[in-house]
Amino acid sequence: MKYVWILVLSCVVFNYASANNNPVVLNVVGRSIIESDQFSLNQSDTQWLAKKATLRIGISDPDYPPLDITTHTKEFEGITADYSALLGQLLKVRVEIVSFPDRTTLIEALKRRDIDMIGSANAYEAVDPQLMLSAPYMLDQPTIITRIEDDVATDESLAGKKIAMLYHYLPLATVQGFYPQAQIVLYPSILNAIGAVAFGDADVYLGDTVTANYLINKSYLSTVQMTDFSRLEANNFSFALLRSNAQLKRVVDQALEAIPSSERIAIVQRWQAGGVSISGRNTIKFSVEEQEWLTQHGQLKVLFNEDYLPFSFVDENGQSRGLTVDVLKKISQRTGLRFETGRGSSVNQMIAELNAGRFDIVASLTRSPDREKLVNFSRPYLATPLVLVTRTRSDAPHNLEDLAGKKLAVVYGNVNLSLLARKYPHVQLVPANNLNEAFAMVVQGKADATLSSLISARYIIARTYPDALKIASTTGTKAGQVAFAVSKEAPELLSILNKSLLSISPEEMDEITNRWRRAVVVEDSYWTRHRETIIQGLVAAALLLLGIFVWITSLKREVSKRKLAERALNDKLEFERVLLNGTPHPIYARDRDARLLLCNKAYLDTFGVSDGAPLEGTTVEQSQLLDSAQAAQYHQSLFEVMASGEPKFEDRLLSLPSGETLTIYHWMLPYRASDGTVKGLIGGWLDVSERQDLIQQLHAAKNDADNASRAKTTFLATMSHEIRTPLNAVIGMLEMASKTAEQGVFDRAAIDIASEAAQGLLDLIGDILDIARIEAGQLSLTPQQANLRDLLMSIVRIFDGPATQKSLQLVTHIDPSVDQLVLIDPASFKQVLANLLSNAIKFTPQGSVNLSASATLHPTERTLSLEVKVEDSGIGISVADQQRLFRPFSQVKNAQQLSDSGSGLGLVISRALVEMMGGALELISQEGVGTLITVRIDLPLQNALHIEALASQQQTPEALAADCPLNILIVDDYMANRILLIRQLSYLGHHVSEASDGVEALKLWHEAPFDVIITDCNMPNMDGYELARNIRQQEQQRNEPGCLLLGFTANAVPEERQNCLDAGMDDCLFKPISLSTLSNRLLALCNEYNDGFNDGELSGDQLHAHLMRLAVADETAMQALWSELERSTANNLLELQKLLDQRDTKGMASLAHQIKGSALILKYEALNISCTSMEIACRDNVDTETLTVTAGVVSSCMQSLLVWLQEGKVSTKDQ
Repeated sequence: MKYVWILVLSCVVFNYASANNNPVVLNVVGRSIIESDQFSLNQSDTQWLAKKATLRIGISDPDYPPLDITTHTKEFEGITADYSALLGQLLKVRVEIVSFPDRTTLIEALKRRDIDMIGSANAYEAVDPQLMLSAPYMLDQPTIITRIEDDVATDESLAGKKIAMLYHYLPLATVQGFYPQAQIVLYPSILNAIGAVAFGDADVYLGDTVTANYLINKSYLSTVQMTDFSRLEANNFSFALLRSNAQLKRVVDQALEAIPSSERIAIVQRWQAGGVSISGRNTIKFSVEEQEWLTQHGQLKVLFNEDYLPFSFVDENGQSRGLTVDVLKKISQRTGLRFETGRGSSVNQMIAELNAGRFDIVASLTRSPDREKLVNFSRPYLATPLVLVTRTRSDAPHNLEDLAGKKLAVVYGNVNLSLLARKYPHVQLVPANNLNEAFAMVVQGKADATLSSLISARYIIARTYPDALKIASTTGTKAGQVAFAVSKEAPELLSILNKSLLSISPEEMDEITNRWRRAVVVEDSYWTRHRETIIQGLVAAALLLLGIFVWITSLKREVSKRKLAERALNDKLEFERVLLNGTPHPIYARDRDARLLLCNKAYLDTFGVSDGAPLEGTTVEQSQLLDSAQAAQYHQSLFEVMASGEPKFEDRLLSLPSGETLTIYHWMLPYRASDGTVKGLIGGWLDVSERQDLIQQLHAAKNDADNASRAKTTFLATMSHEIRTPLNAVIGMLEMASKTAEQGVFDRAAIDIASEAAQGLLDLIGDILDIARIEAGQLSLTPQQANLRDLLMSIVRIFDGPATQKSLQLVTHIDPSVDQLVLIDPASFKQVLANLLSNAIKFTPQGSVNLSASATLHPTERTLSLEVKVEDSGIGISVADQQRLFRPFSQVKNAQQLSDSGSGLGLVISRALVEMMGGALELISQEGVGTLITVRIDLPLQNALHIEALASQQQTPEALAADCPLNILIVDDYMANRILLIRQLSYLGHHVSEASDGVEALKLWHEAPFDVIITDCNMPNMDGYELARNIRQQEQQRNEPGCLLLGFTANAVPEERQNCLDAGMDDCLFKPISLSTLSNRLLALCNEYNDGFNDGELSGDQLHAHLMRLAVADETAMQALWSELERSTANNLLELQKLLDQRDTKGMASLAHQIKGSALILKYEALNISCTSMEIACRDNVDTETLTVTAGVVSSCMQSLLVWLQEGKVSTKDQ
C-alpha cells in the first residue's frame, strides 16, 4: 500500500509539473504567527521595502517535502512556506510564491530579476558566483539511506556503491570528489531517488536528514532506513539572492534572526514527522571486548514464542513479524548483527533451549523473579499493564478477588506465582505453556480467567475470541516489562543488547509500539448484528443439506456398486483378452459348423494376417489360408472332434502361404453348453519345428559320439599295437644282448635292432604329439635360411637304403631352378618329404618311386613357387579310402595286409604342415596302379651367403669337443637319466659333475663354476625352475656373465619350453636326446669360446674373421661395424684421459661399463677384466694412485685394440 502511495504521489507531481511548464504563482500557506511589533528596521530599509511592497520568492518542481509542498489548489506549504510567511509578517510586505518547472529555470529567473529570492537553497546554489545565501533557517545534514534488509554500511567511502541523489541537492563535482570510488546517479525528484534505493536500482540515497526522515516516517517508503550521517560538508538551507542585492540580503537576515527559537522548534516539530533515527554501530560506543564479541558472532539465533501477538508471529509468506521483530531490526542496524529466528512452543522449553546453547536469545519474555534465576534479562523495551481476561458471561469475575475458589490459568514466569498464591490463597492456579493455551483454557471452561499483557490480550481477543472473551480489569500496581532473555554465560551479549536498546530514542520506540498498538481495530461487524438470524439459517440449510446428503449417499452407493460390477466385468474381459492375445501360441475357437468365432494375435501372425475381422464366421476352407487338400483334412478333423466329444492331440505338418512348412503339436478341445451338448471347439498348436530340429541334431550328435567312442576304441587298440610292436623289439633284443653279454659276446645286431625300434617308437610318439598340437592350434613353425636343393637331397639320401632293400628304384629329378636359398622351416619340410617317401616305399611292393622338384622364380615379389611330386607304382588307394585318408589313424583297407602298415598319422601331419607353410598337398591315386602326391609352396627368397666361408669353419662335434672341453653339471633325480647323460657328454669329451636335486646342484655351483648346467624340470626339494631363478639372481648380484642353463624334460610341448625360458633358462631339451642333438646344442658355446682371444694373440686377420661371423658374412655390415669400433675406441681413449684428469669417478665408472660392452662383443677378456676393475675402483673411491694405475691398464688394452683395428683395416684393403 505504501508503494502505491509513492506511485500516486509521483504521478500527481509529474502531471502537475507537465501542466505547468510556465511559472505559476502560488498562494503561500503559513502556519506560524509572531509579534512583529518588536522587530524594526532603519528608515532607509523601511522606505525601500514600502516602495517594493511585494517579495517574490521562487521555488522549483517537483516538491521537496517537507520544505516545499504544493497542492492541487495552488497552495504552497511546508517549512520554507512557514519561514516565507514570517518574513512577510516581519518585513510588512506581501509574499508571492512563483513556481518554475526546474531548478535551472528558477536560477535563470533570479538572474533576470523576475524574482527576488530562491527558497530551500543550499550548497547547490552557493557555487554560482552570481548568487549568495541568506542566513540559514534549516539545518542541512547529509544522510545515508539504505534498504532495511541490507547490512549497515561500515565503509565510509561507499566504494563500489551506486549513490542516488536529487540533481539539485549538492554540486555533482563536490559529491564525486568526496566519493571517488562510488557511482553517482542523479534523479529529477527526491521520490525517484529514494524509490531507486527501495526497489533495488541503487544502493544508497544521499540527501538531507529532514526530507528523508519526513518521507520515511510518513510511511511513504517503509522499506528503507536512515543508516548513517555522511561526513560530506554542506551548507544549511537558506534563501538564495543575487550578490548585487545586498540590501535585500541584509533585511532578510535581520528578519530571520528575529524569529524566536520557540517558533523555530515548533516549525521543525510540525514538519519533521517524528524524531530522526540513525542506525549504525558508529553511534554506539562498544568496549574492546564487545567489539571482539561482535566480530566473532556475526549471526545469532533468536527463539520466538509461536503466535505471540503482537510481539511475534508468522505471516502468510512464512516471515517472522511483530513488535519484537521490529526492535531486533533496530538492533541489527546499530550492531550489524544478523538474527536467525526459531520457534518455541512454551516458555519452559525456550528457556531450556537457551541454557543448552542451541539459541542465543529468547525474545518477548516478561521479567519475573522465577525467570531471573535461570536467565539474564536485558533492559525492557516495552512496559504494558497486566490485565485479567475472562469469558463474556455476566457472572464472569471482574477482579482477582472474585476468583476465590475458581481457576486462574497462568503462564509460568509471567507473574510472581508465590506472591499471587500468598495474596490470593483461594485462587486455584492452572499452569499453561503459553498465552494461546491459557486463552483456550478459559474459552473451553478449563479455567475461569487468565492473566495477560494488555497489548497481547487485545490482539488475541480481536483475532480469535472477539465474542468469547473480554478484558475484565487491570491487575497489580506495576506494568509488566517485556525484555530479551540471554544466557548467564553471555555477559557481552547482554551488554550489547542494553546499549543498543538505550540508543533507540523514545520517539522511535513510540513509533514502533504505536504501529502495533493500532494494528487491530475491533469494530461491530455485520456478523455481530445478524448472528442469530445467520445461525438459524445455517441450521436449516444444514438439515436440508443433510437430507440431500443422505439421499445422494444412497444413490452414490448404488451407482458405485454398478460401477464396481462394470469394472469387474471389464477387468475380466480385459484379462481374457490379454490372456488370449498375450499367449505366444496360436489359439482359436470355432462353433458347431466349424466357423471361426475368435482367434488370438499369434494365430493371425502365423498366417501373416493383420486384421482378423474378415476371418470371423469363415470355415478353414473358406478362409483360403491353406491349400484345398490341407484345408479339407483340418476341416474333417474339426468335425470328428465335435462328433466324438473327445479332445484330440497330434503332431502334424502345417504349410503356410509363405511356403514355409511347420511341424506343429495340434490340440482340439470340444466345449459344451450348460445342457452338455457340444457347441463348438477350442484349438491351437505349438510350433515344434525347432524341437524336431533339436531331436535330429541329438540323433546326429549321438551318432557322432558313438563314432567317437568307436574311434577311441580303435585308437587305443591301434596305439596298443603300434607301441607294443617296437617295445617288443626293444625289450626282446636288449634281453638277448644282455644274455649274450653274460657269455662274453657283444651282440651288435641286437643293439642296432633295439635302437631302430626305439627310434621308431620315438617317431610314433612324436607324430601323436604333432597331431595333438595341430588340433590344439599350438604347433608353430621356425623359418630359417636353407638351400632347397640341399634339403631335398638330404632326404633322398636317407631313403636310398630302404628303397634298395626292397629292390625299388628311387628316381630323383631336381630342376636347377630349385637350387635357391629360401626362408623355410627345414625340420617341418623334411618331415613332410620323409612321410611321403616313407609311405611311397612302404606301399610299393615292386617298381619305382619317383621324386621330382621344380621351381618358378618371382623376382619382383622376391618369392619362389616350389612344386614337389612323389609318385609310386604301389597298391594305390580306392576312392572310398581317399575320403577318410586324412583322418588320424585312418588306413586304406589293402594297406592293412602289409606287414608294416604304419599308424595312419603321416598324411594327416604332412597336410597340416604344408598348409601351415601356406601351401597345399594334393593326392591322386588309382587302386592297383599307384599314387601321385603333389606339394606346392610359395617361399621367400634370401640373399646368397658366403656358404663356402661358413662351411670351412664347420667342424665335427668330436673335434670341437676335443678343442673345447666344457665343464658341465647334470641335475636329475632319476639316476638312469644321469648315467646316460654322463656317458653321452663324456663320450663328447666334456667334464661332467652330477647332482640329484636343485639344492645339491646350487651347492656345487657355489663351490666351482660350470660352463653348462643341464637340469631336469621336476625334482624333489628344489625343481629345475627354482634352481634356474636362484642361479640367475645370484649371477646378477655378483655381476657375473651367465652360464649356459638348459632344461631337460620328457614333457615335449611348447608350453614347457616357455616355462623354462620364463624361469631364466637359455633353452629346453626334450628326452630322449641323441648324441648329435646334444653335441649340436653345445656346439654354439664351443664356437663362442673358440672366438675368444688372449692379450697379445689377436691380429687384424683374426679380428676380421670374428667380425665377419658377427655380421653373418655380410661384407658391407662388417665394414660398418669395423669403422664404428675404431671410432668409438679412439673417442673412448680421449674421454678416459679427460675424466682421469678431472678425477670424475662417476663418469669413469659409466665409461668403463660402456667399454666393457664392446669387449664382450669382441670376446676381449683382458679389456673386460680391466674395465670391471676400474668400475670397482671408482665405486670404492680408492686413492688417486690406484685409480691411475687401474685406468692405465684399461688405456693400454684399448690402445692395443685400436692398433689391431687399424692393422686389420689396412690388410683388408690390400685384399
